[in-house]
Amino acid sequence: MVRRTLTLIGLVVLAMAGAAPASAHGIGGRSDLPVPVSYFIVGAAVVLALSFAALAILWPEPRLQEPSRGRVVGRWGRWPIVLAAGVGLVGLALVIGAGILGEDRRTNAAPVLLWVYFWLVLPFVGAITGDLYRYLNPWRTMAGDRDRRALPAVGSLGIWPATAAFVAFTWLELVHTDSANPIVLGTAALLYSLYLGAAVVLTDKDTAFGSFDAFTSYNAYIGAIAPLELDTTGEWRWHGWLRRLPQLPVRRGMAVFVAAMIGTVTYDGLSSTEWWGDTWGSRARDEWFGTIAIVATIALIYGAYWLASWGAARAGGGSLSASQVASSFAHTLVPIALAYAVAHYFTLIIFEGQLLVAVASDPLGLGSDFLGTAANRINFWLSPTSIWYVQLTAILTGHVAAIVLAHDRALAIFPKDRAVRSQYAMLGLMVALTGLGLALLAAG
Repeated sequence: MVRRTLTLIGLVVLAMAGAAPASAHGIGGRSDLPVPVSYFIVGAAVVLALSFAALAILWPEPRLQEPSRGRVVGRWGRWPIVLAAGVGLVGLALVIGAGILGEDRRTNAAPVLLWVYFWLVLPFVGAITGDLYRYLNPWRTMAGDRDRRALPAVGSLGIWPATAAFVAFTWLELVHTDSANPIVLGTAALLYSLYLGAAVVLTDKDTAFGSFDAFTSYNAYIGAIAPLELDTTGEWRWHGWLRRLPQLPVRRGMAVFVAAMIGTVTYDGLSSTEWWGDTWGSRARDEWFGTIAIVATIALIYGAYWLASWGAARAGGGSLSASQVASSFAHTLVPIALAYAVAHYFTLIIFEGQLLVAVASDPLGLGSDFLGTAANRINFWLSPTSIWYVQLTAILTGHVAAIVLAHDRALAIFPKDRAVRSQYAMLGLMVALTGLGLALLAAG
């Protein structure tokens, strides 16, 4: 039944994705679309409504709430884990070394490794293979084994410190006026290393990375979407898509963290539009204004989610508070966060990611050419029409996945006769976020 339902929803999504050719965000714009962007938004809303109706009819019982042990599909041993740890250490050393000691050239390793491969490629691959950051994490590797008892006050923080660190990192990328400068990135990586080092000293290892490291939570959440998982023994296990997301532990600050995942990309899309510059003028380029704007965008996304949670709590019978519903459903926003990120940044990966070939020949940006590839140029091989198809499909698929997860969780926590009704407010939120995402892609 689950497979048939997902297949039906997938066919609807594909039909919508292929509805008409269009140009892409970053290459084209709203004026390049063959039909008004409102047509795409209305079509997307219809897809979500049909998906919601299909789930109400074909998915009468919760099916994703039980923990999945998975089945073993491969045994590689521990060598991939050891290799990943080594790659992580080398990557961190290159970002710090090339950033602080190198020169500001296109071949400097720091910007490419940090902004393309660490920030984008690693979690995007993790959405298929499962969370690989837990093995690549260089700070966790350097921490070794620690069994020190965490301070009681620290253990009650949830992931609030990680949320603050996540927003600070995205601020560096999206607001700071010199975010591509290698020395800025090398210094930031060094400071972050000191920050996590202090967390490890003050707490136990698991608390340090679970509560303070932004990237542990970020990659764990996205990696829980994946059908695969590489466990600590080196076995690959197949769980199926989305099955591990409902098992994510609910922690303090989780809903705000996921809202920040969506809100930071939303701010990036907003600040790239002509409307933003026309409305705010020269202030739009000031760091103080960008800081306020990115925090406000996150707050608005979280506020909209909290209102939807309040509506769900009321429609569900009132046995749960809005805050309890918001915490319980936080995992349902993760596919939307991934969809926004893929739609906005996958062109950065396929184009700017090609710089790795040049970087390998001159990692410090000193003008070397060890491999003869330092002069390699970017090949913009993907057409605007293809880019729009990917963006549209990513946005729709992410929101449909969110509806599936929300429907399944509602069946588990609300009375059966109220479960579907409780999701009307969440459906409204999904439609609004879909429309916002498509509008920003078209207007960027």
